[in-house]
Parts: sequence; C-alpha cells; structure tokens
Amino acid sequence: MSLVYKSTESLAFDDFVRDLHVGFGMSAYGRETMWDDTAGKCLVHQANDIHHAQLHPGEHLDDLTQKFLGQIERRLRPDMVFPGKDSRNSGTPKQARLSLYDLCSDVLVPAASVALFGEALLRTSPTLVDDFHSFDEDSWMLTYQYPRLLARKMHQAMERNTNALTKYFQLPLEDRPGACYYVKTFEALQREASMKNRDLAITIHLFYWVSNANVFKICFWLLSYILHRPETLEKIKGETQGCLLNDGVDIDKLLRCTLLNASFSEVLRLTSGASSARTVVSTTQLRGRILRDNRKLLMPYRQLHFEEKAFGPHVKDFRPERFLGDNKADNGPYFKPFGGGITYCSGRFIARREVLAFVALILHRYDLKLADANPVLPRLDERTPTLGVLGPVKGDDTAVMLTARDVRYV
Repeated sequence: MSLVYKSTESLAFDDFVRDLHVGFGMSAYGRETMWDDTAGKCLVHQANDIHHAQLHPGEHLDDLTQKFLGQIERRLRPDMVFPGKDSRNSGTPKQARLSLYDLCSDVLVPAASVALFGEALLRTSPTLVDDFHSFDEDSWMLTYQYPRLLARKMHQAMERNTNALTKYFQLPLEDRPGACYYVKTFEALQREASMKNRDLAITIHLFYWVSNANVFKICFWLLSYILHRPETLEKIKGETQGCLLNDGVDIDKLLRCTLLNASFSEVLRLTSGASSARTVVSTTQLRGRILRDNRKLLMPYRQLHFEEKAFGPHVKDFRPERFLGDNKADNGPYFKPFGGGITYCSGRFIARREVLAFVALILHRYDLKLADANPVLPRLDERTPTLGVLGPVKGDDTAVMLTARDVRYV
C-alpha cells in the first residue's frame, strides 16, 4: 500500500476529481478553468493547498475549531434541543424521547454550515440541511456514475444544494460575513479566474459535502456503543468532567482524555467504509504485479480493520481498550479510516475535535439513557457503498431519553 502512496506520478487521483466535477454539473468552461495549469499550479491543486492550510494544525484550524465549538455549544442548549413538542418528540420541554441519529444530525450539520459559511447560508436557504441529507443518502450513486434516470432523487437534492450555494455567492461579501479561511480564499482565487457563480458553488459544494457527511454518523455510533456499554460510559463521564466550561469545552484537555479518544478510534475501526482510488497513468509494477495504464485501482480499507493479528480477538465487538496503553494500533498499517497518501483526509483533525466536544457536552449537560426496555444496537449498513463512515440499516436507530440537567449558561 505504501508503494501505491509513493507512486504519485504513475498512479493519479485527478481523474476521480474530474469525474466529480462532471457529475456535479460543472460547465465545460468551469472544468477547463479549474484544470488550467498554463500559468502554474491549477486551481484544483491550489484548492488542495488551501484545504491543508485550513484543516492541518495551525492558526486556521484553531480559528475554525473555535467556530465549530461555539456552534455545537449553542445548538446543544435546551432551548435548541427542545424547541417544543412536535410529532417527533414526546415529553416535557426539559425531557424528550429522541432519535439519536436525528439529534446528532440536527446539531452537527447546521453547526458546520454556520462555522464554514457564517449565518447567511442557512438564512437564505433554510431547507439546506434537509436537502443535504437527501443528497448524502444516495451520493454513492454519483461516485458510481449511476444513470440520471435511476438517481433522480439524488440529482434533484444535489441541484437544490447547488442552487443554495449559488444564491449565497451572489450576495455581496458584506452581506455574508463569517466564512472560514478556505471558503474566502478559494472564492477569491476563482473570482480572479473569472469562474461563474454556479461553477464556484459546485467546487464549494464538494467541500460542504465531505465536511458534513461523516461527523454526525461518528457521534451517533460512538454514543450508541457506549450507551450499550455502561461501564465505558461512566468512565468517559469521569475523565471528561474537568473538561467542561460554562461556555463550552476545553478542547486541549479533551484531546488528552485517553478512553474517549480510544473510543473514537474504535468507532472508526468498526464503522469506516473508506477506500482510495487511483488511475494508472502509466504501466506500473508493484511487488511483481503489473498495473496497465488507463486502468482504475481501488483500495478498500475496511477489511484491514478486522485483522486479528493487528487488533486482537473479537474484532467485531466494540472494545476501545484496543487503543489504550502500549497498543499502537491507531498508528499501524492496518488502521486506515482516513485513507492515506495524497488522499489522506485533511479533515481528521477537525472531525476529532467536533466529535469529542459533542460527546462531552451532551454527556454532562443531559442525562442520556436508552429509551427502550430491550434496546438493540443498530446494524451497520454494509450494503450501501460509502466514501466514509457507514450509516445504520434503514429503519434502525438508537432511541434515547434526554433529560436536561441544571446547568448555568453564559
């Protein structure tokens, strides 16, 4: 696998991005502009550099982290979690039976939308979150190049999302403050290259999609697993007790909570369906095997996560202890939830911060319990293709009883 990562000239990722541009409906002019390298590095590769600057450790990640933490904290306050009785929730405004999947989604996707774009995007397109989920649910059809006739729902939702972002970019800059470094910087580059608003929106739609598709699912699975493992739940509550602030969390302390971070890694091991794809640009020999040019190379990682020689026995069970002590499994060659090489996920740092903050806040601001008398852990949907974290089988969920604690908010 490391040889594939190192063979960046003969094994390329660019064709996959080109296919996405076509699938999202970018114009021929837009595609030509994005890949034009006559004056130096093309816009696509410049976007990768900006993406790394935004999401790798440094001032831009720190700034984005604070935006995310502020949004998650605000959206986990009781007035946001219990906006009143409706058809989905039962109970008093201080207590409700909720879908854990919906709860994670309803907090984290809007939080990311505001952290990345400021308030203007959701203000001008209030159905964006619902449209995102409609698209994300069937987004695998896009990467597998399903005929449009068989993927109408996905394409319609994708079109609504693109329209929302186009409307956003049509606003004057002063009417949409608060965008993150990546959005502001990449927009400016595209404006200089005379990209049209719709094509600009499509390039940012890709960023919005990958920023939102996995984190709420990781939170859903982490909470589902620890709710079914009460001893782990109580230990995590104990080790995170000193990480809470009146206005949020101390993220540096949370990053040092060993069991919470081990649980994060174990959830990724169990639920990741990530793969890497490359195009064979020129005939390549790897360990005695010949890869012919113009072929596609696919590297699924999920099978690696169930190797007993790397993770020990009972590999299908949730056991965060695998990642504690002297066990370096999360740094080994068999643990690849974020891929590797040139497609090593830059979002791994902000994703961890989002998940740790969400879990710590919900465990200390609320009493969170399984709502059903005989609860069953949701099943992983291993039949639907995904580029990231697997969702639950359709119809499966974790029903929780959420009761607000008396917390002083500032």
